[in-house]
Amino acid sequence: MDLQQYKAEDFILNDSFVRYCLRSNEKDVLFWEDWLERYPHKQEEAAKAREWLFRLGLRITPDEKEAEFGKLKAAIAVADTPVKRISWKRITRIAAAVALPLAAATWWLATHRTAASKEDAKSYTLFKAGDSLRRHVMLADGSLVVLNAHSTLKVPANYNGQQRDLILEGEALFEVAKAEGKPFTVYTGNLQVQALGTAFKLRAYHYDEQAAVTLVEGKVRVAQETAVAELIPGEQLTTGKAHARFVKNKFDPEKEKAWRSGRLVFHNASPDEIAATLGYWYGINVKVITRKNKPIRFNGVFNNKPLNEVLAAVCFVNGLQSVTKNDTLFVQPISK
Repeated sequence: MDLQQYKAEDFILNDSFVRYCLRSNEKDVLFWEDWLERYPHKQEEAAKAREWLFRLGLRITPDEKEAEFGKLKAAIAVADTPVKRISWKRITRIAAAVALPLAAATWWLATHRTAASKEDAKSYTLFKAGDSLRRHVMLADGSLVVLNAHSTLKVPANYNGQQRDLILEGEALFEVAKAEGKPFTVYTGNLQVQALGTAFKLRAYHYDEQAAVTLVEGKVRVAQETAVAELIPGEQLTTGKAHARFVKNKFDPEKEKAWRSGRLVFHNASPDEIAATLGYWYGINVKVITRKNKPIRFNGVFNNKPLNEVLAAVCFVNGLQSVTKNDTLFVQPISK
């Protein structure tokens, strides 16, 4: 069939177009980008097909495409949900700074207050990041927060008054605006991180065994129970979530730089590396299961892509599917 006669149904059943959507073959990517630029009247149908692919994508294989596409169309019809047009060239700018804070004993005694007591005393504005994308929050003082997926930030109504206190569940990057006499403090559980004019990253998802503070620039103070510490740029502090167990390490600045810019790279990644990278990138507990007689490796580069698109590529290339159970994402062989 002439490509100019293609409808969304035809695009999604074309192997070259699927490889283009998954960015798994450079030749196909170049071909379709050029073709769609030359025939803009087909961009809407192609966009529709791409949207359908990523709704369906985690189970799609060459042998199953016809049957699965039929299921997809039926599901869409039953749900009566219109397919939204997407712009696959849209690139969300994601930037942030990375670091984690420490605190001196005197500061701890002067500022120690639990997150629970603070919640009782104040009203909050709640910011949530979705299942697979980060969210940018600009605070009243000009500080920038980049919430990772599956994260929540609570901002008190009196934020930027005499002090700047925040409560975090999950992970976020903080670029802190300087404000003389207004300490910037982030609370997660019984851990407190204070920073003045700095950039840091704090991670404490509910499924993580440890909390982590990573400092890219500036200076931070970290306090937990009676333990206190200070970090310098390039240092990361990990600790227990319930009780202080401070351990300092160096971190890979290039890895954090890539995270901040939204550039996700897999280079000959093993199943364990895929799971660790997805968990680090999207704030979700991931387990990759493979057949013993079929080891897998994965290569790919993704710029500011949501989890479903990255998963679709990983699964399509390796004949896998994804299933979420009890807050854990399982990437596993396709059921027979």
